[in-house]
Amino acid sequence: MERAFPSVMGGYCLTPEQVLLQLKYRYDVEVDRSQRSALRKIMERDDTPAKTMVLCVCGVVSAGPAPAGPVQPESRASPGSGAKAGGQPGGVIWVTDGWYAIKVLLDAPLTAMLLQGRLAVGGKVVTHGAELVGSQDACSPLEAPESLMLKISANSTRPARWDAKLGFHRDPRPFRLPLSSLYCNGGLVGCVDIVVLRSYPTQWMEKQPGGVFVFRSERSEEREARRHGDRRHKAMELLFSRVQAQFEREQEAKTKAGSRRRRLTRQEMEALQDGEELHEAVETDPAHLESCLNEQQLAALSSYRESLGQERQARLQERFRQALAEAQEGEGGCPDRDVTPVWKLSVCDSGDQQSGSVYLLSVWRPPAELRPLLREGCRYRVYQLATSWGKKQAGRAAVQLTGTKKTQFQHIQAPPESLCELFQPRVSWSFRALRGAGFRPLCGEVDVVGYVVSITDRHGPSPVLYLADGHQDFVSVRIGASLAQLALEEVVKPRALLALSNLQPGHRTPVPVPVPALYAGELALFSTNPKEPHLQEACAHLRSIAQGNERFFQMAEEKLASFIPSNNQSALLSPRDVGPAPKMVNGQTPQQSVRSSGLLTPVSRRPPLPASTPEDRDPKSVKRKRGLDFLSRIPSPPPLSPLLANASPSLRKTFNPPRRSETPRPPLPPPPAPPPRRAPPPQEAEWVNDEELAMINTQALLDGLGGQEEAGVSR
Repeated sequence: MERAFPSVMGGYCLTPEQVLLQLKYRYDVEVDRSQRSALRKIMERDDTPAKTMVLCVCGVVSAGPAPAGPVQPESRASPGSGAKAGGQPGGVIWVTDGWYAIKVLLDAPLTAMLLQGRLAVGGKVVTHGAELVGSQDACSPLEAPESLMLKISANSTRPARWDAKLGFHRDPRPFRLPLSSLYCNGGLVGCVDIVVLRSYPTQWMEKQPGGVFVFRSERSEEREARRHGDRRHKAMELLFSRVQAQFEREQEAKTKAGSRRRRLTRQEMEALQDGEELHEAVETDPAHLESCLNEQQLAALSSYRESLGQERQARLQERFRQALAEAQEGEGGCPDRDVTPVWKLSVCDSGDQQSGSVYLLSVWRPPAELRPLLREGCRYRVYQLATSWGKKQAGRAAVQLTGTKKTQFQHIQAPPESLCELFQPRVSWSFRALRGAGFRPLCGEVDVVGYVVSITDRHGPSPVLYLADGHQDFVSVRIGASLAQLALEEVVKPRALLALSNLQPGHRTPVPVPVPALYAGELALFSTNPKEPHLQEACAHLRSIAQGNERFFQMAEEKLASFIPSNNQSALLSPRDVGPAPKMVNGQTPQQSVRSSGLLTPVSRRPPLPASTPEDRDPKSVKRKRGLDFLSRIPSPPPLSPLLANASPSLRKTFNPPRRSETPRPPLPPPPAPPPRRAPPPQEAEWVNDEELAMINTQALLDGLGGQEEAGVSR
C-alpha cells in the first residue's frame, strides 16, 4: 500500500507496531489454524500451480536480453529470429502471494514487457497454467533451493487490479482471453471464445526419413497408401523367399548329416514306438520302410511329422520376423510410414465484431466424436490451446492456434443476431459475382461450380483450369500442385462438371477483368459428386442447362478464345497448337520483329480450343512435343561468309620426296597397259554436293584398291 500510494499511505503500514501485529497474525493463521498460503502449498507439492492465482511483483533478478523491438500482440517474427529468441534465457523476477516469495521465469513477451517497464515492481498479475520447475522434491518456502522457480507464459498472464486479493483466485478455472491479445510465442492459452467459420477436409502429414513434411489430401493419401502397401508387399515377398531358401538349405544339410546312420533290421524296426526314432529310421528309405510299419507306428510317425512341420514353420516365421526388423532398420528396407491426420478450421473471436480477423485452428489426430461436434456457424469455448507462427496469407491473422492433448471444446448457445454479423453460410458463387465491386467472401474463400472448358499445362507443376457456368461466364483456377500429386487425373478432365471449394480469389484490379482468377491451395477440394447441399443444387442446375444446349461447349470455347488476351495465347493453347517462331530478319529477334511490325493475329479469329486426346496425356509424348516446339522456335542462323585462305607461295609448291642411291638393276619388262579409265566429267565447280558424297560406296573402293595391290605383288 505504501509503495502504491506513498503520498496517502506513507508511514502508516511499515511501522514497528504494524509489523508485530502482522507477525502475530501470521502465527495465528499458520500455527493455530493450520492454514497455508498459495505459494507454500505449491512448494510443498500439496497443490497445483496451474490454478488461477494473483501474484505481486516484488523484485527483479534478471531482465534478460534486450529485445529487437516492441512486442505487440499477434506479433510474428521470422524463423531465424524465433530460433535465436528461443535459445536465449528469459527474465527472472520475484513474486509474492503476501506471505512467501518465489522466483518466476518469464518467456520472451513477458521479458520484453519487463524491459519496457510494463511489468514493474509493485504491480499485480493474474496467471493460469504456471509450472514449477527446477526441483522435483517438496520443500518449505524458507528452505527452497535456488533452482526452484515458477514458469509462466504471456498468453495466460494479464495485469490485475491494484486491489485484487493475492493468492488463489476464487474461480480456479482459466479466464477468457480475446484472440487479438495473443502472442505467437506466448505459450499455452487458457480459454478463448470462438465461432467456427469454415471447416476444411482432413489432411495427412507424412514425416519422411529425410526430415521433410508432406501434406496430402484424402484422395492422394489413399493412393500413396496403396503404393506403399504394394512396395512393402513386394519387398516382404522377396525377403521371405530369401529367408526360406536359406532355411531349406540348412534343413537339407541337417538331413544329409543324419542320413549317414546305420540301417536298422526288421526286428529293430518293429520294436520302435517313438515318433522321433521312427522318423530317423525311415529317413534313409521312406517308401520301403514305411510299408513295414504297423498302424500304431504309422500314427506315431504322422503325429511327429506334423509337430515337426509346425516347429519348422514357427522357426521360419521367427527368422523372417528378425530379418524383417533388420531390413526396416537398414537403408534398403521399406519402413512404416509416419502419417498424422490434421483437421483445420477457420475461427474468429465471438466478441470481436469489428476487426474481422480470421484465425486458423489445427487439430492434430482429431477423435471421431469431435468432427460432428464442431460445426460451421456455432460458438464454442475452447480450453488449453497452443499458439505458433502462421503462414503469411491475406485475410488471416499471424497467430495460428493448435490443439493439444488437453484441449477441450464446450458448445455455447449464441444469439442469432450476433452470429449474423460474424458468420456467412457457404454459397455457390456465380462467376459474374466474382467481378463485382462488393465481392468480399468470408475468410477470403469461395465455392464455385463449372464445366472444364480448357486445361493449360495439364502435366505441369501448376496447371490452370478454365471453367464456364450457365451464363457463359468464365473463371481461371490455378492449382498449386500437379494433378498427379493431388491424384486428380481422373477427376479433372475436359468438359467435366466440377465442384470446387475453398478457392482463394486472386489480386483484385481497379478495372474488372473478363476472366477472374482463383487459386486452389492445399485446402481446396475438387469433386464431381459433392455432398454439400449448396453444391449439389448448383451442379444440378448447371447440368440441366448444358444438356438443353447442344452447342454449349462449342460456344464456350469460342467465347473463351475471344476473352483471353493476346499475351496469354501461348498459355491457353496446348503445346502442339503453338506455331513456329518467325525467322530472324535483318538481325532482329522474333520478339523484336513482332513488336516492331505489330502483326498479331486477331483474338476473335482464333480457332476454338482443342480438347485433350489420350495421346496428349502421355508425359513422354508431351515432353517430345515440347522439345520439337522449342526447336521450331529457334531462328535459323545467318549464312556464313566464305573463308579466304591467304597461303604463301612456298606452301603451294609441289612436294618432292627425297631421292636415294640404288644399285642398277636390269630393266623390267614393261607392264601391260592399264585398262582405259573413264574420263572425269567436266567439273562445274570445285565442290561436290553432300548428297553425292553420301552415295559413294567406300567399301567397294577399298576392295578395288586391295585387288590392284595383290595383282602388282604377283607380277
